Amino acid sequence: MMRKWIKYVTFIILLLMLVGCGQPEAKYIFFFIGDGMGTVQINAAERYLAAIENKPGIIPLAINLAPATGSITTNSKNRYITDSGAAVTALSTGFKTTLTTLSMDAEHRYPLKTIAETAKERGMKVGIISTVDIDHATPAGFYAHQPKRSSYYEIAKQLANSNFDFFGGGDIRQNTDPKGIDKENIIDLAKRNGFIYINNATAFNYLQPGAGRVFFVHPDVNLDYAMPYSIDMDKNAITLSQIVDKAIKMLDGPDGFFIMVEGGKIDWACHINDAATSIRETLAFDDAVKVALEFYSKHEKNTLILITADHETGGMSMGTTHGDNNVDLSKLQWQTGSFSELTREYRDICDVLIEEYGVDSVKNSVQWAFDFVREQTGLGDENKGLDLNEYEMNDLISAYEKTFIGKDRENPLEYILYGSYDPFMISVSRTLSRKVGIGWTTFSHTGVPVPVRAFGVGAEQFNGYYDNTEIPKRIQNVMAK
Repeated sequence: MMRKWIKYVTFIILLLMLVGCGQPEAKYIFFFIGDGMGTVQINAAERYLAAIENKPGIIPLAINLAPATGSITTNSKNRYITDSGAAVTALSTGFKTTLTTLSMDAEHRYPLKTIAETAKERGMKVGIISTVDIDHATPAGFYAHQPKRSSYYEIAKQLANSNFDFFGGGDIRQNTDPKGIDKENIIDLAKRNGFIYINNATAFNYLQPGAGRVFFVHPDVNLDYAMPYSIDMDKNAITLSQIVDKAIKMLDGPDGFFIMVEGGKIDWACHINDAATSIRETLAFDDAVKVALEFYSKHEKNTLILITADHETGGMSMGTTHGDNNVDLSKLQWQTGSFSELTREYRDICDVLIEEYGVDSVKNSVQWAFDFVREQTGLGDENKGLDLNEYEMNDLISAYEKTFIGKDRENPLEYILYGSYDPFMISVSRTLSRKVGIGWTTFSHTGVPVPVRAFGVGAEQFNGYYDNTEIPKRIQNVMAK
C-alpha cells in the first residue's frame, strides 16, 4: 500500500514539475509586417528571382521557408476592406476598431494596450522600424493611441515620450504643432527624454551598444518622409536589413527584445500598380527577415520570428485579362526607378519643355514621352520584348493628352483608369505590368486574407486560418514572462 502511495505521489510531483516547466518562452521576438503584402506579392518576387536567372518556377523567399504557415482575415470593425490604422490596431492589441483609429477602441473612449507595450512591461527592450515615416499608421500603432492616424504631431509626441528603446527608418511628418498651440519641438523633446537623435550614415555606422536609446532617421528621406524605394537607392545607402541588424545589436541583452519591422513601401508601390518596385520592396523586406533568421540560428531555443501583413494592396494577380498565359517577369529588370520617382522626372522634363516651347507644342509632341518611357522602363523596345501594339499606343496617347486637359473627376471611368495619378505615367505602369503578365484590380486595398509565416518558439501556434486579432494574443502566449 505504501509503495502504491509513493508511486502516486511521485507521479503527481512529476506532473506538477512538467506543468511548471511549461512550454519554451520567446525571449527574442521579431514581428515583421509587410504593408500591402499579399500572397501574390511574395509569389511575384519569387518568380522574378527565377526569371532573371532564366529558371522555371520560383526561387523561394526566406519568408516562405517557415515551418509554420497560416493566413488571417483583415476586416476592420466597420468596413470589410480595412485601412492600416484599424489593421495595425488588430495586430498590435488584439481588438477590432474603426477605420483610421490607432490603438483605441472603436468609440475612441480609451487606449488599447499594444503587444509592444506589454513586452516593455515585462522588461524587454523594444524597437520599432519602418521604411516609411515612423509616425505612419503601422509603426505608430505599436506606441501611440489616437482617434485619427493623421494626428501626426500628437503621434510624434507619444513617440518622444515613450519608454521604447529604438526607433529607426523614416522621418516624422510634423516636428511642430501645425495648429501653433503646442510650442514643443518633437526632436528637442525626444532628446530631453533620453533619445540619441541620428540622421546621418556616419553616426549610424558608429553607433554601439550601450550608447542609449536611439531615434534614427534615414539620411535620404524624401519629401514623403520615407526611406527611398530600394530600386531608387544609391548602392551605398543604408538598407532596411542594416537597420534591423543595428537594432539587434543595440537591443540584445539579458532580458531580450521585441522588434517590429515594417516594409511599408510594398503598399505604396502597389497603390501605384508598380510591379517592379513592389517586387524590389518585397525582396528588401525578405533580406531583413534573413537578418533575423541569422540571429535565430544562434538563439533557436528562445526566439520567435513572425511575418504577416496588415492587408493586401492593388489586387495584384499573376495573369491578366488582356494578356496571354506567358508570365515573364524578367522584363521588369529594365525599369530603372520607381514609378513615383519616374513620374517626378517626367513632370520635371514636361515643365521644362512647356517653358521652352509652350503647352500646345508639347501637347502635340508625344514622342519625347515615349522616348523617356522606353529609356527608363524598356516599354516600347522590341528588342526587350516590350513592343507596343496599336491599341496600347493609342491608349497611352489618350492618357498623355489627359495630362494637359485634366481629368474629369465626375467621370468614374477616368478614376478607374487613372486614380489620383498622372494619367500618362499610371497608364505606362499598368501597361508594363500587363505586358509581363501581372494584373491589378484597384489602386487601393483589398479584403483578401493575407499570409502568416513563423519560425522558432511557439511557431506552431500560427498555423491555420484565423482572424488578425489572434496574432498579438498568440505572441503573448509565448512571450517570456
